[in-house]
Amino acid sequence: MSQTKKTGTRAARPAPWKPMRLSPRGPVYLAIADALGAAVGAGELVPGERLPTHRALARELGVNVVTITRAYAEAGRRGLVDGHVGRGTFVRALEPLPGARRVRASGAGVIDLSQNQLALAAGVFDGLFASHARRLEGALRAGYASAGQAEHRAAGAAWLARAGVSVEAEEVLVTTGGQEALAVALIAEVKAGDTVLVEELTYGGFKTLAALLRLKLVPVAMDADGLVPEALEQACLRSNPALLYCMPNLHNPTGSVLAPARRVRVAELARRFGFRVLEDDAAGFLLDTPPAPIFAHAPERTLFVTSLSKSLSPSLRVGYLAARGARFEAVQGAHAALTWMTPAVTAEIASQAITSGLLVRVVEQKRVEVRRRRALATRLLGALTTRSHAASPCLWGELAEPWRAEEFVAAAERAGVLVTGPEVFAAARTHTPQAVRLCLGAPAARSEVEEALTRLARLYTQPPAPQRVPV
Repeated sequence: MSQTKKTGTRAARPAPWKPMRLSPRGPVYLAIADALGAAVGAGELVPGERLPTHRALARELGVNVVTITRAYAEAGRRGLVDGHVGRGTFVRALEPLPGARRVRASGAGVIDLSQNQLALAAGVFDGLFASHARRLEGALRAGYASAGQAEHRAAGAAWLARAGVSVEAEEVLVTTGGQEALAVALIAEVKAGDTVLVEELTYGGFKTLAALLRLKLVPVAMDADGLVPEALEQACLRSNPALLYCMPNLHNPTGSVLAPARRVRVAELARRFGFRVLEDDAAGFLLDTPPAPIFAHAPERTLFVTSLSKSLSPSLRVGYLAARGARFEAVQGAHAALTWMTPAVTAEIASQAITSGLLVRVVEQKRVEVRRRRALATRLLGALTTRSHAASPCLWGELAEPWRAEEFVAAAERAGVLVTGPEVFAAARTHTPQAVRLCLGAPAARSEVEEALTRLARLYTQPPAPQRVPV
């Protein structure tokens, strides 16, 4: 008699999964991959669950093993499964676009450490709208301006200056959040089939854009100080890249900060090999004194992107893209083609937050809160090794044997804590470390963070549940 395996709060099926119905249209392997995707979406298959072996599923469906191999490969290409030699094929945790909330376990007692955002204290905007009502009305009456209204671009330039980016207002593009800024930069600078270099662990939203635009991502090795210049040079010699995308300040997910000398070296390599640099500074505001950006060393080759999603609110959807000369003309044209302009009302709210000093006050509050939450993590996590800068709200937890990342993510969810596995960030399947990202900033209350970390610390000291082995 087979044993029943627990998954979440419900019992798993007593028999291995198989599709109940396949589409009669198209190749069979695609129909199997479609059925697998539907099962994941419906919750019939859950993250970390082992799928039948190729041979077993082929026997159940009456097809040859090659068909199942192609079906699993297609499911892997879609991000549905991960295959591990000698261990089997497992359901992968599906990750949404940045900012989207997962359709996963929820309810009383579930604490989300998977969302990379910083909670905003209540009452922050009190009085701001009332005191600037006339300016908001003026923004509603504003006409088209593809790069943004002049005063909004000037506010953006003032905020960028705090990150070490010295630009005129005419060199600032106001965008609808950082994700749009990245999309606009890619559309302007590269074409389908181009090679783009990225850190070996990179932002999942950028991977989504690269896939949409059919770009070839080539990973570059990292260490505790961020991207390794020698590895970058070797990647340039091998691949003739069009662009490098990187996150020098509080890298997502590792929390590393690129050493100043390495920033100079990246600029030198950009000039030597002729590639452009797309510098993403989503979280650099949390550093008391950030190093000079790559933009400062190679402004003619660099596009610098930041947003107010983490510094103020993800709901505001305002970002800034700094570029010079032909670089700026290209991104402005791409932005106009996509959306004409960023809404003037949201850009006005962002400008008011910057010019009134509100944003600086909010940032200081967030810096203090991140430090307090990091102190909790240092005290509670113990055996779970983490690697990140002290100002980072994200911890990169490196798992020791016998834990595997997909097992830990699933076990954490059963314990009522949502964390993110490494496959979301891995630029290549050949480098998927056994680690998880923990975001300390999302829960509104520090007590929630403490409870979540306590659960994870307790979980990590226990061995993972034994896998059901097919016979």
